[in-house]
Parts: sequence; C-alpha cells; structure tokens
Amino acid sequence: MEYKLKKDRIAVCETSFDSFTELPVESDLLLPDYCPDIVKVLKCQARPAFSKTEVSGDKCILEGATAITVYYTGEDGQLHSSEHKVDFSKTLELKATPQRPVVFCSIKEDYLNCKAVNQRRVDVRGAFTVTVKILSMAEQEIISAAEGAGLQLSCQPMSSSELVGTAGKKFTVREDLELGVERPPMDYIIRHSEKIRAAEWKVTGGKVIVKGELEIFLEYRPRDGGARQSVSYQLPVSQMLDVEGAGDECLCQVRFELLWSALHPLADADGMTNAASGEFILGVYCMVLREKKALPAIDAYSTQYELQFSQKPASLLQVLEGLPQAFELEQAAQLPDYLKETMDFWCETGALSVLAQEQVLLISGKLRYCMLGLDADGTPAYFEQIQEVAQEYPLAVRADGYLPQLSVAAEDCQYEIQEKNKLKCRCRLKVDGIILAVKPASFITGIKLDETREKKREDQSAMTIYYADAGENIWSIAKRYNTSIMAVMEENGLEDEILQEKRIVLIPMVG
Repeated sequence: MEYKLKKDRIAVCETSFDSFTELPVESDLLLPDYCPDIVKVLKCQARPAFSKTEVSGDKCILEGATAITVYYTGEDGQLHSSEHKVDFSKTLELKATPQRPVVFCSIKEDYLNCKAVNQRRVDVRGAFTVTVKILSMAEQEIISAAEGAGLQLSCQPMSSSELVGTAGKKFTVREDLELGVERPPMDYIIRHSEKIRAAEWKVTGGKVIVKGELEIFLEYRPRDGGARQSVSYQLPVSQMLDVEGAGDECLCQVRFELLWSALHPLADADGMTNAASGEFILGVYCMVLREKKALPAIDAYSTQYELQFSQKPASLLQVLEGLPQAFELEQAAQLPDYLKETMDFWCETGALSVLAQEQVLLISGKLRYCMLGLDADGTPAYFEQIQEVAQEYPLAVRADGYLPQLSVAAEDCQYEIQEKNKLKCRCRLKVDGIILAVKPASFITGIKLDETREKKREDQSAMTIYYADAGENIWSIAKRYNTSIMAVMEENGLEDEILQEKRIVLIPMVG
C-alpha cells in the first residue's frame, strides 16, 4: 500500500551551558598626574561591561573592561575623582561544542571595597557574579501531513523563533561638550555619569540599522569657587550591523553597552575651561529572530494497518510579550549628623539581578541610594542608603526555562529632606529588553506502516452511535473506533475537535 508523508522543519534549541562564575576585581590603581593627592577615599564605583561574548569550539570567551571611579577629598579639602579602566578576559570550558550558539550573560555586584595605600595609590577589591547561559540552535525535521493507507494524523499548531544571526561591534564617540555662555568656567569635574539606550532600529536587506541616544550628566566646580554647576547633554548615535538573512519580517533585540567613559576639562586659547572633552567607548549588539509557524503531527494511527512512529522531545524558543516597563520604589532614611549640605544624589543598580522561573519574573537585590555632601567644616562627605528590592511579575507562558535579556536602570532618582534630618528617597527603575521562553514540545519525526498486520474490524456496521461527555476529544473517539477523524467531524457538523457539551456523536466507519 502506497502512502505519502509530507515533511517540514521547525527551529529547536537546547540549553548546552547554564552556570555562573566569579569575576574578581583586584586592582592597584595609580592616580593620574593631573589628580591631586588623596587625603580620604569617600566612594568607589566599579562597572564591568562585556565587549565580547562568543563561543569558539568547546570554549566560551568573555572579554570586557571594568570602569572604576574613585571619589576622594584632596589636600585642598575639595572633592575629586579619578577614573580607571581595567581590562578582563575569562574563558569557560564547555562539555561539548554547541551548534549555532547564542550566549546570554548577566552580571551582578557582590561586594566592592576600596582603600588608599598612600597618597597616590588606591587598592580596589571586589567581586561580581556572572551568569552565563548558552543555547544551541538547530532545525528538526517533522511530519506535518500524510496521504494513503488510511493514515490519520493529529497535528498541533506550534510557533518557534529561529535564530537568524547575531552581531556586535565597538565604536568610540568623541565630543567636546560646551558649557554654554551662561555658565561659569570649570575648575574641575566633580562627577559625571552616562546612559546609552537604543531609540529605534530597522532590519532590512541583511542589515540592522540602529539609532540611539547617549545621555551625559556633568557636575563641576566653577573656577571662581561659586556654587557647583550641573549640565546635561544628549548625543545621537547610530550604527549599522551586518546580519545575513535578516529582513523586515524579523524580530530584533538591540542593546547598547557603555564600555568606558572619560571627561576632562578643556581649555581654549585664552586658558578658559568653558568645555569638557569627552571620550565614550560604546558597544552595540543585536540578536535577530524570525518566527516560524508549523503544524507538526503529535499522534498518528492508520485505519488499515498497524504502525509505529518515532517521536522526539525538543525545546522551542518563544519571545514573551507584555513585560513591565517601569516601577517605583521609596525608602526612608535618617541622615547622619555629620552631613550638613547635599551636593549630589544618584542611584546605583549594579547589585540588582533579574531571574525568571516558575512563571514569575523576579527583580531582586540591593538598590543603593548615594549622596555626596559637605560636613560642618565644609569638607566633602559620603552617605548611602540600601533598599532591599523584591519585585515580582507573573509570566503568561509556562516554560521549562526562561532567558531574560533585561536591563534595569535608574530612570529618575529624587530625595526630600524632612524634619529632624529624615530623608525620603524615591527611584523610578526602567526595565528594558525581552524575555525568551524555552518551551517543551514533542512531535512525530517518522512513521512506518506494518503491511503484514492489517487491521480487521469486528463490527461491520456502517455507523455507530456514541454518547460523548463535554470536553472529550474527537481525535480520541475516532482513534478508539479506528475511523477517519474528518469523517466524524463532517458527519456531525463539528468545527472544533473538543466537545463543548454532552451530545450524541455519529461515528461513520470509514476504512
């Protein structure tokens, strides 16, 4: 007996690596010549960022740099800062070589300590936890339709995201930032911070065109010793990445990384510092996915012959939607007696982590409110307040695993000093990115009829009456009576295989 099987392909994935490693921060830093000597270290920041995360054979290579900023008081009694960049490289051994690998990395600060060894040297010690997950991507052949030999297939619509490709590059932005005619000339920079975000992107013709905005905050002390000044800038950035096979029907996940930033006062021909010279090393990365729909067979039988089929479990990748955009936090604190005047206030999110499991997205860890100010003698001082964060969001899709590609950044940070030195801190945290779900699936990959074992029907009647309960599946009924499911559906005028209520079902005996 001749029969035909129609085959299709579906994108599948496998988690080939899921572990974590420690990224130590151990640096003995020398102050640049233009920085004054250290009297007291107030605060140290370390911000690691990856410039490369790739798989080569059975190894995963992580490369990047840690930007370290040290805030301290100098011999002049003023606040100063020193910036340093420490490169790092880490290689992880894999048990096997993954196919078309995609690397997912997240990083969380564990601790950070800083002390002055002498007036020109600072010792920084700390550690970050790096979580690494690697997906192996492939295609699986499936059975989607059959003709002849009384073959009956139960097919289930499935959608999965196939990886089209990934790309990334580093680039440098250099810009002279004018203070403006209304602002006094600069003596030195107190603090600066940057945020980089993707504004829009377009996928077309094997290329991803990304536009973004680099936000810069600069606070400085004027040369005349007056009140500190702050100014903000927005610089547009754009890059083009090559991803073979990418088209406008694809879904693209884009992110920027700030790998390094440096700002220095810039003097003009008259020696007036009315600008700052900025250098920003940025990374842009994209992952391009294409959603494909398939109708694989998940069960089969023949009304004429016994058969065997091979069934293979697999995992499908799916992009989740409806993620949270932002949430707000509030924390009360008691200001220390030594802090008499506030100079600067900001939030740090480096000790927050994002975890998705058991249909829950959890953003947890420590949010740090940071304050620079002056004591009663006018000497710079530092104060921080920690807020424990445990923000949960339900996920609509149940999956074997989740891959959150999310960043949590402080969008807005404010404070209010109330009576008796009580401090109320508020922070709005913006959540950006996507979550990929790894969903279990199983489908038929091959069918073999045994023509030596013909099925014989004992009941020779042309029609059987069956009393069905609500919720029964027509497929199961047709399979039990060894008849055609389409014949049962047509005979009873059914459009849905699941019965919504109790009813009589007429079962035509079709061979």
